[in-house]
Amino acid sequence: MANVNTKAYVLHRDRFTCRFCGTRLFLSQAIKVLDWKETGLGLWDLHGKKEPLRSRWATVDHIVSEAEGGLDTLENLAACCVTCNSRKGGTTAQPSIVASETGAWDGLSGLFLGLAEEFAARLSSEDQKWRKALTREGVVPVTTGLEAVLAALRRAKEEGIRAFDDTPIRLQFRRKRRKDKDEE
Repeated sequence: MANVNTKAYVLHRDRFTCRFCGTRLFLSQAIKVLDWKETGLGLWDLHGKKEPLRSRWATVDHIVSEAEGGLDTLENLAACCVTCNSRKGGTTAQPSIVASETGAWDGLSGLFLGLAEEFAARLSSEDQKWRKALTREGVVPVTTGLEAVLAALRRAKEEGIRAFDDTPIRLQFRRKRRKDKDEE
């Protein structure tokens, strides 16, 4: 499977949206640091078994499965929710959703970067890799909207994930302009 740098690129490219069902995805590292920030939130665990976010964790899957000869190329990888990833298994499925170039959803990756320094001593080596990869992709650290996100996550925990989807949270993230090799 692809490394963290490739996964970060694919998730950012696809705007943290499942390319198979259109569901907004959450970066698990973001849920982890938000759990640390708000003691008692209880939405993160190492294996993604806690609801209501379990099925919405961001994964990257092959469009043409490895079993059918699919490679770890950018064209063959797509952002995918846990549900679609499990349902798809080792089969080939064409994405039905094309991620929009517009929109502000970043899977809470900006908040992850914004809170990472505060929890640097607790971050695993994998978290540090994500930190570097997301920064390389132009995700900007933010803490604006933190209280709104925490309130929405508390509500989602009580009422289910639909409560989060119905919450009008406007997270800003900016993509650093990537220079084309041709421009250099």
